[in-house]
Amino acid sequence: MTAVWCVFRNYAAHAVEIGGDITPRPLFFLKSPSSVVQADADGLTEFSLPDHDDLIHHEVEMVVRLGEDLSPAEVCIGIDVTDRTRQTEAKGKGWPWTEGKSFRDSAVLGTWAEWEAGDHEMQLSVNGEVRQRGSSSQMLHDIDSLLATLTDWYALSPGDLVFTGTPEGVGALVAGDVVEATLHAADGRLVSWLESVVR
Repeated sequence: MTAVWCVFRNYAAHAVEIGGDITPRPLFFLKSPSSVVQADADGLTEFSLPDHDDLIHHEVEMVVRLGEDLSPAEVCIGIDVTDRTRQTEAKGKGWPWTEGKSFRDSAVLGTWAEWEAGDHEMQLSVNGEVRQRGSSSQMLHDIDSLLATLTDWYALSPGDLVFTGTPEGVGALVAGDVVEATLHAADGRLVSWLESVVR
């Protein structure tokens, strides 16, 4: 992996909940590969929050990994862990978002499965309470559109990750929380999962 590409506001309801505009084409920001936390084969992992009192949010997302031909090869459930305090400050002042999006442990990944085209359903719960639920069918820009834009503008590499956007319901995380997230195929099959303790 050389890059972690993250699409900006790809679900209309999420754009509304954060008071943001919908963009006419896919726009992306980057996370550092060093921000990635990978679950084990059982989907278990843990991640640490930044050592300050900022508001930290979960954003559940479907994540694809690119193969040798730069098309989707694998898929997993993921969490874009966001420092909402730093991101909001950066947005207001026109600063880069790196502090809010690309800190240590800010890209949490579940188990990987072979990519299959079609709709996927995702869900995230915190301490047993469902916070987010959505479908890739709700994306404003589908996988093909995301990859077409990335290919046109950037130099992609095999193994690159693409976070495809989060549905509504983002919320706060605190140390001690147990986060569970799942990705199901349209036929109900469990494709990817993770269970993580927040440190």
